[in-house]
Amino acid sequence: MLTPLFSLTQTPDELILKLHIPLADLSNSEFLIEDGIVYFGAPPYYLRLELPGSVVEDEDYIQFRLESGDMFITMTKSTPGEHFEDLDLLSRFVINPASKNTASKAGIQVLDSTAVPPEGKTDYDWFLELPEEINSVNNTDEDHMNVEIVKYPYGFAASKSGLFVDKPETCLPIDLPNPDFCPPLKRHQLQLQSVRDHFQAEHYVADYYETEVSANALRQSIPWVENKHGGPEFSDEYRYRLTVLSTHALPLLPPSPSDIDSTEEVKLEDTRTFVYLGLVDLLLAYTYDYRVREGDENCESGWVIAKIAATLSWLELFPNLPTLLRSFYERTLTYPLIRNWKLCRKVQDDVASLLQHENAKAWILYILLEIRRMLIDYPGYYIFVDLFLDDYIVWLQKSASAYILKHLGEAIVSVKMKKADVNLPLRKIEQIAAEALEEEEALAENLGGISLNS
Repeated sequence: MLTPLFSLTQTPDELILKLHIPLADLSNSEFLIEDGIVYFGAPPYYLRLELPGSVVEDEDYIQFRLESGDMFITMTKSTPGEHFEDLDLLSRFVINPASKNTASKAGIQVLDSTAVPPEGKTDYDWFLELPEEINSVNNTDEDHMNVEIVKYPYGFAASKSGLFVDKPETCLPIDLPNPDFCPPLKRHQLQLQSVRDHFQAEHYVADYYETEVSANALRQSIPWVENKHGGPEFSDEYRYRLTVLSTHALPLLPPSPSDIDSTEEVKLEDTRTFVYLGLVDLLLAYTYDYRVREGDENCESGWVIAKIAATLSWLELFPNLPTLLRSFYERTLTYPLIRNWKLCRKVQDDVASLLQHENAKAWILYILLEIRRMLIDYPGYYIFVDLFLDDYIVWLQKSASAYILKHLGEAIVSVKMKKADVNLPLRKIEQIAAEALEEEEALAENLGGISLNS
């Protein structure tokens, strides 16, 4: 049986379910609402849907309309005027039959799989302090890289491992060397060193003084900032993807802070903090790319997003918000076309606004679908979809907490990044450039005062 493409909309008093069923045998169809669950069947289509709110289940209050292969089912709300939340999160409403634990695909080993309940109002410490060595680029101990015995997990919720052992060609888009045998702390140290090796002072100085290069990106309007109360428009392509992903099983998530004993010593990969921070990393990279391409399509977007987001290119697990923001600033000032501090600050503000938006989950879901499409369009980058995007898309709808996202946005607002905070000598470079410019201007002035007759 096929799950039909569907959408949910509402008026103050009604809920409308739209089903795209061009091949349906309506002479053999059935429809039932019972205990808040819709049952629809019309070969070859079948759908079992948990409604987002209470409706009158009496047949006299249900209307059907057919139009060009679409069926519109209008249901009356039990409480007129009630607003049903998050109607765009389609995967959240589909009820799937109990699925067996399937074999891993494409060499990705899922450690565990289970139905994940929504997370409530849990308070996270986004500023958890860590040992100094996590931000050190001087630790060159290679023991972990040479002894290939222990495999370390990566991907969404650190739930996958062993992908690159037998298929090394799949790790080409990933900058991390030998990813299966590199622990999280070492990944971060290698990523820091790589940024230092690739940072170009000349490019940074050029963008620092040639302000017109970043002017359009800084002026670019952002849809969720302009539309403070509305949500995005999902294309049929994206709704279809959400319908397909409704059967996607999530891996077992690490515990949330409320489930961890305060006296218990836990590893970074054993907490859920890095799952939320990895999402922010993706949002920052996407928003930077959106500003630079001025909202237009760009064939390089997949590369830009993967390069800026160390969650993707280095399989990073971020322990706290300052470390994440530091990584975003450093990578944005090192790899993409426009390398501008003010642009980084602007993007940080954009993402903070996104997380605090009243329709935050709908906007974030739309962005994740956009990133997914961009990564698929860029040759070789589909691996990131398997490692992260599909899981993030389903997790956001079924488990992620709007309360936690909002408070994470507030935490981002509170972080005032300074140039001294990043592991790049920006102030020193600016000072040297300013002195060189003064000398050049003085030389030009002296040369201008020389007369040919003197």
